[in-house]
Amino acid sequence: MIVLNTQGIVLKSVTYKENDLILTIFTRKLGKISAIARGAKKSKSSLLSSSQIFAYANFSLKKEGNMYRVTQSEIIKSFYNLSYNFEAFSYATHILKLVDTFLIDNQSNNRLFILLAQSLYLFSEEDIDMEYITLCFELKFLDYIGFKPIVKTCVNCYNNDFKNPVFNVYEGGVLCEKCSEHFEHNLNMNITTTKLIQYILDNDILSCSKAKVSKYLINELSKILKIYMDVYLGKINEKSLNVLKSLNKKGV
Repeated sequence: MIVLNTQGIVLKSVTYKENDLILTIFTRKLGKISAIARGAKKSKSSLLSSSQIFAYANFSLKKEGNMYRVTQSEIIKSFYNLSYNFEAFSYATHILKLVDTFLIDNQSNNRLFILLAQSLYLFSEEDIDMEYITLCFELKFLDYIGFKPIVKTCVNCYNNDFKNPVFNVYEGGVLCEKCSEHFEHNLNMNITTTKLIQYILDNDILSCSKAKVSKYLINELSKILKIYMDVYLGKINEKSLNVLKSLNKKGV
């Protein structure tokens, strides 16, 4: 039986029987797959460290029916420290859930794989604005799955010379002042926010992480993206993120 070697990131780990784990792995070569890691819960198992959520590892896989079996693994980066920081854990599980929910099984997406690995790396670093990094991930994720918002030009007349645009979720991007009069459900938007969105879409997330972005722009982008994603992806129940935002509002 053919053994396939590929890098992968564990999106989900669920106990099966006493010592086995069923893993949902986003792999570089195969896309999102399910794989069983037999005996991975045993303390001396060679598969233990690479079978945890967030684990980034080299996996050796054998096809067994509708899923795979992990025959060997070698950890590249565990990102286990994310579990000890509630903010990092909340944002990291959020982006993993996005990938798990909306990525089609067995469909590779190398750009998204690199984006996910780089985002987890950033969450594990100090002095990082995790909300901003999450917004960067969400924007690029929308682009990579075919829902990129248009901000370079007016989505109606294609004019790119505007000073006071609005954002219309249902039209998929910005409208110039003239066109905005003919559409409902427009959202006010700072022109600098449109430039920020385009900057994020045009650059890798490591470069984006170095930009100094004001809280005002982050808040505006967050509100717009929340509505945009609710419309195009549906509402996602994010308990940990909701708790985190509640604590932030209370200043805890």
